[in-house]
Amino acid sequence: MGLKGLLTRTVNFLGGGEEEEFETDGYGYETEADDKEVQKPSQTRNVSLGATGIGRSGYVSRREEPLKMVVVEPEVFEDSKVIVDHLRARTPVIINFEATEQKIKERVNDYVSGATYAVDGRIRSVGKNILVCVPENIEIDNSKPDFKVSKLNWSAPDVQDPQ
Repeated sequence: MGLKGLLTRTVNFLGGGEEEEFETDGYGYETEADDKEVQKPSQTRNVSLGATGIGRSGYVSRREEPLKMVVVEPEVFEDSKVIVDHLRARTPVIINFEATEQKIKERVNDYVSGATYAVDGRIRSVGKNILVCVPENIEIDNSKPDFKVSKLNWSAPDVQDPQ
């Protein structure tokens, strides 16, 4: 790969503007592969459930419009269609079942689970009555941060091996 191709890929990955022409020294470093269009990185975003807004990978999306996330509190089964419409539009949805009757909750959950599977999305429980449904272009990272003893105000007792 030539220097031009490497620089072009780096600029495109970092969200640079239009492709610039670089001077070459005429030693034939360019290849036919450099002339092909550079593939853009995947559109997958890491959505951290923490407060930082940055996924575990540290990658921050350079979108012009903010990512929209919808909260739905279903009261009737017909609300499941609204949830699925958001998923089809590639919008993540938080479903809050706190005030939903058990029978309706089960039907909505079944319907939305099937629809999420159909659009290659993901669904995760993040609380007792709260689900997060995301389309295929968004990854859910709900790993809990490590809880270390050093953050506590007390020290752990020394345990010796009884031999």
